[in-house]
Amino acid sequence: MTKITKIEVQKNNKERFNLFLDEVFEMGIDIDTLVRFNLKKGQILEPSDMENIQKYEHYRLGINMAIQYLSYKKRTEKEVRQHLQQNEISDIAIQQVIDYCYRESYINHEDYAESLKNTMINTTDKGPEIFRQKLYQVGIEPNIINTYVPIYEEEQSFEAVIEVAKKIMKTKKGPEIKIRQKVLQSLIQKGYSMDVVQQAIAELNFEQDENILDDLLQKDLEKVYTKQRRKYDGQQLVMRTIESLMRKGYKYDKIKSKLEESGILDE
Repeated sequence: MTKITKIEVQKNNKERFNLFLDEVFEMGIDIDTLVRFNLKKGQILEPSDMENIQKYEHYRLGINMAIQYLSYKKRTEKEVRQHLQQNEISDIAIQQVIDYCYRESYINHEDYAESLKNTMINTTDKGPEIFRQKLYQVGIEPNIINTYVPIYEEEQSFEAVIEVAKKIMKTKKGPEIKIRQKVLQSLIQKGYSMDVVQQAIAELNFEQDENILDDLLQKDLEKVYTKQRRKYDGQQLVMRTIESLMRKGYKYDKIKSKLEESGILDE
């Protein structure tokens, strides 16, 4: 048996106390632990009493860690569990903390999904599939994901998708077919469905300035021809050059004309 010889308020936290047993510092406890066990100077504690106090204090430590972690932004159960595990809170205490967080609505997955939806729609250029991935990564339940992804699709305006497509298009140069492919790929990577992507692309004008396109063809021709002539010559070199440029999206008649203009083909 041990005796509580002193309980003093900690200097840096008025809601935590230092517990002394038989004149020796034993542990720090918070005010909830103090009240729960009605601890006071002169009290005699059995080993079982100390075991219960330590377990409860560990649980309270986990709660305080969780609340502080949740104070910065909304978190999911998975995120809170990982945070507590990294801070060496026991599995038993973690489950108790998680239950407490649910009871007090500190963790609410529907609220999390709603908040993330609004943030992504208003501040990013990402589509519903990226939203789905983010929810899945943080451990949101499938039924909530399947509820909120369609809402995301409904609330994200088609005009916003078109604007994203236009911005992508402005950064691309080259033949129309290639730019169209690049815009399509970029929109899919950003999480938009194929139906929405195709509808957005149908709204865009992919026509290129002929002078700019001609300059790009000339530069690509020089690069491709220089590369291919390391392996081929004669007619095979010409055909390989034409094939490479067509794969880049240039039309055959434009390529042929540029080859003639460059002296590679006889006019």
